[in-house]
Amino acid sequence: MTNPKLTFCSRSHRGKIRKNNQDALAVQEQLLVGAIADGIGGGPYGDVASQLAVDACIDYLSSLENSNSRSPNAATKELANAVKFANEAIMTLQANDQQYQNMGTTLSCFWLKKNLTQGQENQQGAYQLHYSWVGDSRIYRIRPTENTIDQLTIDHTLDPDKIDAHQAPKLHQQANKILTQKVGSILLLKPDTGSATILAGDIILACTDGLSDRIEEACLLEYAVNHQYHLDKYADHLLENALDRGGQDNISLIVAQLTNI
Repeated sequence: MTNPKLTFCSRSHRGKIRKNNQDALAVQEQLLVGAIADGIGGGPYGDVASQLAVDACIDYLSSLENSNSRSPNAATKELANAVKFANEAIMTLQANDQQYQNMGTTLSCFWLKKNLTQGQENQQGAYQLHYSWVGDSRIYRIRPTENTIDQLTIDHTLDPDKIDAHQAPKLHQQANKILTQKVGSILLLKPDTGSATILAGDIILACTDGLSDRIEEACLLEYAVNHQYHLDKYADHLLENALDRGGQDNISLIVAQLTNI
């Protein structure tokens, strides 16, 4: 593969219960970049935080000079810097206007880059997906040709196995919904990062917990296999099924598929 084409498709819905949509998403097709965010817990101005986060993230990555010549390690580092830049933007707004003091958001972003490792330029796996995140908005790599799905991010939530179910039953039950860090909380934020090989036909799925809480991985994969050549239909199927299964929370997703030009 010498020329990548990453086809994007996205959906966002406020869900059946919420009065407004506090999710936000953005893509930059020319850079092969996507970002998704979930305003925290229905709190005040979560929609402001999530929109500011994805906008700041995309703006930072778009502003980089000579991005095509950067090494894969630099790409991962710059994604983390983009998350930090979004965090600083939110905290600046908080400092200047008290009404925004308690707002926060998750943020997950990805960037497809050519693998610049010597000797790999013409190999099938010559593209790497770099990603960074804070919170529990997830990124998956789905490979319909091999019938596999991998959750690339790890939720930044409490571990129920480390909480005594007898002494703190409510905390134990809700642990996997309590974030351990968010964008807009501390200045010295430490986003996690990672990278994964992307092949032609692979589908990248980034989503908020309104989707991942409703649809298990096996179904995410099954729907991808059924609609692997129709990205719009895949996105519609995901949203419709999340709503059919309760759909109380905001539901947002970005799907992107790598193909040859």
